[in-house]
Amino acid sequence: MAITLRAFLEDSRRPAGTLRYHELQGFLFAVASAPELVMPSEWIPAIFDDQKPEYESVDEATTVISELMALYNAINAAVREHRPALPSDCRFRDDVLANLDDNAPIALWSRGFVQGHQWLEDSWDPYVPEELDDDLAAMLMTLSFFSSRAIAEAFCTETKEPDLTKLATTLERMFPQAMAEYAGLGESIQEAISEADARGAKVGRNDPCPCGSGRKYKKCCGERQSR
Repeated sequence: MAITLRAFLEDSRRPAGTLRYHELQGFLFAVASAPELVMPSEWIPAIFDDQKPEYESVDEATTVISELMALYNAINAAVREHRPALPSDCRFRDDVLANLDDNAPIALWSRGFVQGHQWLEDSWDPYVPEELDDDLAAMLMTLSFFSSRAIAEAFCTETKEPDLTKLATTLERMFPQAMAEYAGLGESIQEAISEADARGAKVGRNDPCPCGSGRKYKKCCGERQSR
């Protein structure tokens, strides 16, 4: 249990844009699932909205960073071992609509996930084949649904499902599968990118890209390599 980290993030003295603890969990899931490796030096500043976290002492900084890395390593290991799941201290409330409350653990996790995915969106867009656009959209809807009541109601309108409770119940049931599919898609793309990098010299610019996007190599991974 990251007691010091949680208290540090929840402290009102942190910068205004600091992620709260459950938001951090969702954010780190998005980071661990990204198609490209994201280094701690990149994502740690994002936790504090690129502001100084204002540690009171070296000991506090050491403890917070240690617990932060332990949390990331646990989430990353679960993703890599194909067993992504909500943390044990972040669970759905029995009343499904109570999960839309601003301070509900799942609402916070979902908001953190949305922030993480949007922050890393440029690492997804070039590699997701068009035929998977709808699948990714469904994953994102499920994982972001509980981030706010306004978003949940917007999804009801979009899906033409007038019963908010019914849709929330369905998406709660689908949540674990959406986490697994999102993490799995990111890993598949990451593996394809690595393969393309390893074989780059052997892949013709007009050949189909090894990542499976259906695009020519020069318009996909080859274009990204040349930047």
